[in-house]
Amino acid sequence: MRARSFISEQNKPPCSDISAIEIQFKKGYIMKRKFSITLLVVSILLVGCSDHKSEAKKVTGDSGQKVKEILKSKKEDNLLSRDNKQSNKKNESSTNNQLSKFYQIFSDGAKISPNGKPMLLVFGQSADPYTQKMQKDVNGNRELASAISSSVTPIYIDAMGQKLHKLDHNGKLMDVDTKTLVGIYHIDATPTLIFADKEGKTIFIVPGYMPPKQFEVTLKFVAEGEWRGKDRDNGDIYRTLKSYYESHGINVSKAKK
Repeated sequence: MRARSFISEQNKPPCSDISAIEIQFKKGYIMKRKFSITLLVVSILLVGCSDHKSEAKKVTGDSGQKVKEILKSKKEDNLLSRDNKQSNKKNESSTNNQLSKFYQIFSDGAKISPNGKPMLLVFGQSADPYTQKMQKDVNGNRELASAISSSVTPIYIDAMGQKLHKLDHNGKLMDVDTKTLVGIYHIDATPTLIFADKEGKTIFIVPGYMPPKQFEVTLKFVAEGEWRGKDRDNGDIYRTLKSYYESHGINVSKAKK
């Protein structure tokens, strides 16, 4: 005999009721799972949003710092540019004042003529430090300035200029541009000092910067006529000039400072 179940047939719930209970249970379980998943997703999103906000704050902070650095850099550049402009203006003003004072002693070379005295023709450049030094010497040394004005006709030529000059040649004025003058006198350094007689003929040439004391002694050498009868081509006049320097306590063998 087969054993029977201790649940009687009549006490068994109908199949339809069991199915309904199972379905209801499954629905509840699914809803709970959905709810749990939903909570999990929301939590992830909230954490993600928080991270994004934090990152956003970080990015914003970095950007703000970079903007401040850029603004600071621009401000510093503007200040530096302003200082440079002011410095350039001061230097330009100082140079203009120096030239203005210098041209009270030297003529600007529009006309190149001895005018009855020995002539001093100086070729220089505005940007040349040795030309500037010579100009400062002339402006700042009264004895030198007085010796120049009294003993020679001083003329200054900007070797880099583009001017038209009236050159006195045997009593006649010729139109000569600056480049031609530079070629005539073979100028290859500045300053170059050319000492000429009353007729405008070259006595001797001194290339390079000449210190004030040597400058004064050279003017005295020209004024006293120690150069007369000396040949420039064979170097005789330069040997005579060197001896004249030494007799006045100037050693031209030493490097010029």
